[in-house]
Amino acid sequence: MAFLAGCGVVREARMAQPASLAAVPEESFGKPGWGRRGEFELAGQRVRYDRGADRLSLFDALATGRAPLRYTWSGPAGDSEADCTARQIEVSAGALVVAARPWALECRWRGISDAALQIGEGPVQWGQATREGRYRRGDLTLALRSVHRLEGAALATAGPVGYEMLHGGQVVGSVDLTRGVPRLRRPDAATPLGQAVTEAALALALVWEPS
Repeated sequence: MAFLAGCGVVREARMAQPASLAAVPEESFGKPGWGRRGEFELAGQRVRYDRGADRLSLFDALATGRAPLRYTWSGPAGDSEADCTARQIEVSAGALVVAARPWALECRWRGISDAALQIGEGPVQWGQATREGRYRRGDLTLALRSVHRLEGAALATAGPVGYEMLHGGQVVGSVDLTRGVPRLRRPDAATPLGQAVTEAALALALVWEPS
């Protein structure tokens, strides 16, 4: 994704980042066109994933989308295994398509983590539908929200360009989905907070939108 900025110079589009993450380095993971299943490394730790996307239509009026995802992250403390499903139901009437059940994602982890994640439709902001949710593991909770702003752009994007993770009201992590491979900003992955941000970011980056 690229756009023109000043004097006809083409710049690579990037998700806008909050000040709290300005000094946090980016970590890229995966590869373009990484397909249904495979593995990659994130800071030297292996991630294996298997995902899909199915769509079932009934008389061309009702369409149900489902996107399952499983991944295993071999993190500093051991293996964390996620089982996720995204769902969406749309109703069509001529050229009009209405989300009868908006996109929603649910995940549960096992192994060294017993976390749960839920994210779905949030409030309308800048004229766009947003996504909000929570990740919980024990007493640790992250708020999740979609980002619809690009660096230097005046208008919001229709769909999410990434996600932010908040702890205690402050943005502590983000995943940028604008550039072919995700870019993660997170606390130290060896800490509980860093592990939480990593688990949530991997789920949000790997899941396919129902289609």
